Amino acid sequence: MILIIFSKPQEITSENMGFHVESVILTVYRDGIVHILQDIRVNETIPDITLPILSGSAYNVLAIDENGSVLDYEINGSNITIFTLGATEVTLEYDTKQLTSMKTGVWTIFFKSPYNVTVKLPENAEVIFLSDAPSSINIEDKRIVLSLFPGEWEISYIFPIIQLFNFRVADLRVSPEFVRSGEAVTVSVLVMNVGEESGFYDVVLEVNGSVEDRRTIMLDRGESVRINFTISRDKPGTYIVEIAGLRGKFVVRETLVFPTHLIFLLVLFAAALTFSIILIKWRRKPSINRIFKRHPYLRQEEKEVLLFIAENGGRAFESEIRRRFPKIPRTSLWRLVRRLEREGIVSVRKVGYGNLVELKE
Repeated sequence: MILIIFSKPQEITSENMGFHVESVILTVYRDGIVHILQDIRVNETIPDITLPILSGSAYNVLAIDENGSVLDYEINGSNITIFTLGATEVTLEYDTKQLTSMKTGVWTIFFKSPYNVTVKLPENAEVIFLSDAPSSINIEDKRIVLSLFPGEWEISYIFPIIQLFNFRVADLRVSPEFVRSGEAVTVSVLVMNVGEESGFYDVVLEVNGSVEDRRTIMLDRGESVRINFTISRDKPGTYIVEIAGLRGKFVVRETLVFPTHLIFLLVLFAAALTFSIILIKWRRKPSINRIFKRHPYLRQEEKEVLLFIAENGGRAFESEIRRRFPKIPRTSLWRLVRRLEREGIVSVRKVGYGNLVELKE
């Protein structure tokens, strides 16, 4: 980590009585969208506070108090009024596209702030111009983080040339490993696009050194998907499967003839087991209506995303949600899911290179 510290004036105290802006964080994304996050301490006896917004156009606005309750607000020109009566802490966040511009490969962010501001530039960005010396410069998780004092700021940055297409194949699975003659075997791998652009990739399955099947897939940047192949063999023996240098095997055994009464008992047992599993899953299926009743403040787009997850068996990868709702910007959808996670409605966990979103209620 690199730390550079300069001596600059302290934050200008707000002239408004009853609240104090403790921190302002601007997170800049590669597409030029800026997410603004402000933490504010409030006198719980005042009915509302009014403060300037850093952009003439703000969307995805969200204001919550220290208990996570959503607060009402009004935007008038370049100011926002938040109705805070009874709250002691307020978190305000919103997105904007008006702070950044790009010309001939050079991105510039320009803004005026009455507060101390922390600016987090996109990953791998390289700063080529600063209108003034910042209070400090850090590097965190491949992001340049600038601490800036109140005033007018202009920052220009570029992105280095990187490999656009890069696919990774992992987690080869062969199931089942032991089968009878003619029974189906599923061979699967996890394919991940770890490059910076969408692209196509050929997934080739080989059995004992010969090409058995192939699939051509298209993945967005950062997207991952599991590809399944189904094969079978009649001749007993051991078969080696290979995909992108990953190797596995399955064994075909001799077919045994079972007495009729044993087959009948096995069928009954399998039917009973299947019915039990279906019954358990049915009982555990999340109730979307119950979620809506417990959280009446949910927005329409949040309800539609939750309904899609419920119809998908109560879980879905973020990439699946993006494909289902292409009109919602990627960053907005990411924050929508994080809001649902903070409310305890969903849980998000890493699976491979993707995020799996699951209903909790």
